[in-house]
Amino acid sequence: MAQEHNMDMYSLHHNGTVSRYDERLIVITKGQSLEYTRTLSLVVSIDLSDNNLSGEFPEGITKLFGLVFLNLSMNHIIGQIPGSISMLCQLSSLDLSSNKLSGTIPSSMPSLTFLSYLNLSDNNFSGKIPFTGQMTTFTELAFAGNPNLCGTPLVTKCQDEDLDNRQSALEDKIDGSYVDQWFYLSIGLGFAVGILVPYFVLAIRRSWCDAYFDFVDKIVKWLLIRRRVTDAKNHARRQ
Repeated sequence: MAQEHNMDMYSLHHNGTVSRYDERLIVITKGQSLEYTRTLSLVVSIDLSDNNLSGEFPEGITKLFGLVFLNLSMNHIIGQIPGSISMLCQLSSLDLSSNKLSGTIPSSMPSLTFLSYLNLSDNNFSGKIPFTGQMTTFTELAFAGNPNLCGTPLVTKCQDEDLDNRQSALEDKIDGSYVDQWFYLSIGLGFAVGILVPYFVLAIRRSWCDAYFDFVDKIVKWLLIRRRVTDAKNHARRQ
């Protein structure tokens, strides 16, 4: 199990003759009963579930780099999961449910990219779930039964998470209020500049004022003439 290569056929010596036999084994993993024959070399498994094993989590297991399935559920194992569990880079199934494990879930576990089955339920884990990387593929069932565990995907939120949410909401509110103030201020300034500046300019220079209103009168007269011509044409078409 400490290696990444295994044989799936072995030699059998009996009375000077050599014969070979194929492996065949039924493995219970990921909640299923599976029979392996030709691909048994890929099944590197430790299943010590439902015994009376006690003591702390054996850190030596993390040196079994070829380990694929690990099931230590329904025992009396205490202590924490070592951070070095990330060294089991081929681990596909991990079941540590129904033990007495405690502490936080190692932040290194999301790096187990081949992990497709995880069950840490019914322990004494605490703290925030490192819900990143591979850990985002698991539902709340993988972490149920740990009263002091919090964070996604559990319903129980962590205190720092609530604080971050409140702070984020407060910052958004402040930013929104700040943007609104500048929006209304810019409208007011634009309106004032558009009305008052021409007024003061025209009030200061009489000649400009006369030229401006002469120009406005010409525009108004031109629009009225255009309107009368259009009405006359429409009336002629109707007749």
